[in-house]
Amino acid sequence: MKLFSPDSAHWYQRDGVPLHTVLSAKGEPRPTTLRDARKLSLLPSVTNILGVIAKPELTAWLQEQAVMAALTLPRLAGETEDAFAKRVVEDSLTTRDGAADFGTAFHNGAERVAKTLEVDPQHPAAAWLQHYRVWYQGNAALLNWTERVLVNRTIGYAGTADLFIEHAVHGPVLVDLKTMKVKPGAKASPYKSWCYQLAAYRKALGLPVKCMNLIVNSVEPAPPIEHVWSDAEMELGADAFEAAHKLWTIEKGYAPCGGPPVIDVESVVVTTNN
Repeated sequence: MKLFSPDSAHWYQRDGVPLHTVLSAKGEPRPTTLRDARKLSLLPSVTNILGVIAKPELTAWLQEQAVMAALTLPRLAGETEDAFAKRVVEDSLTTRDGAADFGTAFHNGAERVAKTLEVDPQHPAAAWLQHYRVWYQGNAALLNWTERVLVNRTIGYAGTADLFIEHAVHGPVLVDLKTMKVKPGAKASPYKSWCYQLAAYRKALGLPVKCMNLIVNSVEPAPPIEHVWSDAEMELGADAFEAAHKLWTIEKGYAPCGGPPVIDVESVVVTTNN
């Protein structure tokens, strides 16, 4: 009995257009697979590649959720072990999926703020977006773009970066928004993988810009927290990402840079999050 399935990977066509799903033989959309990628010469996303790096804290947290679900979920009359096990897994993933839904909703709202400075009062993250708008108006001297596909032409990958602005203090800055739970009184600590992700985006952008994670506390509405990575950290992040990319190609048996030339996506703007 298979209880856990790996998350669907994100893929891009070589013109930078997302192709996260394809049509099945029945004409219904299904997640794009590695087999599809080989056939269509697709590029893996940055998060797809970073998936080869172990995340002990996340793994431990998911295990804790599964154990707690097994201990607290009531059994149903006549329920088989297999059926109960599946319900335990579904229950344990509720918190994770809820966090992902909040992150997606916030990203969509943040894109609207960047383009129009508007916050929909009916938006599920409206209170958080109000704080984001205050930060944006106080720090973004100029919007270069938001939600744009970046493609690396050398080793082969793509990804959708959140925001590229002229920051009032730091100058040109590539910004990646991150929503996370921050306990009251605790410090919001960035993960190293966030640096790797931004390093990959900066490499694809081809400009020596500053990189920043803007951390949004999903527990309660509060001003977002800036974390600017140093140049030394970004260099190490780039090394780490390239190592992950090499491992990814070995593990998957697929070298995306061996396909057709990458098309310029300078003008491509998408709203699909990474």
